[in-house]
Amino acid sequence: MRARDWGEGQTQPLPIEYLSDVPVSPSIEFLEVRKRYGAQPVLRGVSFAVQRGEILGLLGPNGCGKTTTLRLVAGFLSPDSGEVRVCGETIGSGSVAARRRIGYLPERAPLYDALRVRDYLGFVAAAKGVVRNARARAIDRAVHDFALDSVERKSIGTLSKGYRQRVGLAQATLADPEVLLLDEATNGLDALQIVETRALIRRGSAGRAVIFCSHLMQEVTALCDRVIVLHEGRTVAMADAAAAPRLELRMTGLGVEAALQALSAVAGVSEGNAREEDGVVIFDCRVESPAIADALARCALASGRLLALETKHPTLEDRFIAAVTQRAVAAA
Repeated sequence: MRARDWGEGQTQPLPIEYLSDVPVSPSIEFLEVRKRYGAQPVLRGVSFAVQRGEILGLLGPNGCGKTTTLRLVAGFLSPDSGEVRVCGETIGSGSVAARRRIGYLPERAPLYDALRVRDYLGFVAAAKGVVRNARARAIDRAVHDFALDSVERKSIGTLSKGYRQRVGLAQATLADPEVLLLDEATNGLDALQIVETRALIRRGSAGRAVIFCSHLMQEVTALCDRVIVLHEGRTVAMADAAAAPRLELRMTGLGVEAALQALSAVAGVSEGNAREEDGVVIFDCRVESPAIADALARCALASGRLLALETKHPTLEDRFIAAVTQRAVAAA
C-alpha cells in the first residue's frame, strides 16, 4: 500500500518491503530550487522528492511554475540555484545518462502528423538511443501498453485526440525510463477518453517515479499518491482529510454561541464552527474518529432538537482552495 502525505513538499519513505536494510534513494530530488525569468521569480526554494513506484500530483494556479518544474527535472532548463537530481545524478550539461532515464510528455505532444504511428515510435526510439536490435521489442511493448494495436499503421494526422495522447504516452515510455513526467496528459479529452487514458497511465507508470501535472482535480485524486501545491513559487501545505473526518450537525432549540460552547467541549472535537441559516444552527467540526458522532448527538439532544448529522470528507478541490486562500491571506 502506498503512503499518502499531503504535506509541504516533505517526502516520507513509502512502506515498501526491501530485501536489505540499505536505504533506497529517491528517483527524483528537487532541492531548494530557485528559478526566475528575467526579474520575475517563478520558483522560490522549492523542495520535494519522488520515490520509484510513486505518482506525485503537482497542482497550482496558472503561472505557478508547474511546467517549469517539469522542464527543470527533464533538463531543458537549469536552476538559478539549488539542485535537481534524477536517479542520484545531478541534472546538468553532462547528465546524458540521467536524461536517458526520463520519459516526458509535454502539454503539447511532439508528434509528426505525416508519420505512421509505428514509424514515429521507431524514430523516437532511435533518438532516445534504444539499440537497434531492441527497438522492435520496445515498440511492441509501447503499442500494447497504450492499446495502439488498431492504429499502429495509420498516419498520426488521422487520429483522434484520445489516440494522439496515447501515442504521446507511448513515446514517453519507449526507452523504459525510471522517471516519467506528464504535463496535462488528459487535457482536452472527453469523459470516456479520460477514463481510458487514466487506466493507460496507471499501467504505463507502474514501477516508475511519476510527476503528474493537471488542472483536473478528479484526475489527481484518481491517480496520485501524494499532492504538492505550488503557489507564488512556493509549496503550500494541504492537510490530509482522510484520517480526520469532519462532522456537521444541524439542530434547533440552541443558539449559535451556546451550541459552539457545548459541542466544542466534547472530547475529541477540534476546529468547531457554528452558524445559523433559516433558524437552524449548523455546527461543523473536525473529529479524531467518526465514533465521536454519538457523543455529539447526545450533547445536541440534551439541549435541543437534532435534525441531521453527517460525516463529511473535504474533497481535494476543497483542500486546494483552502490552502491557496490561506496562503494569500497570510501574505497580505
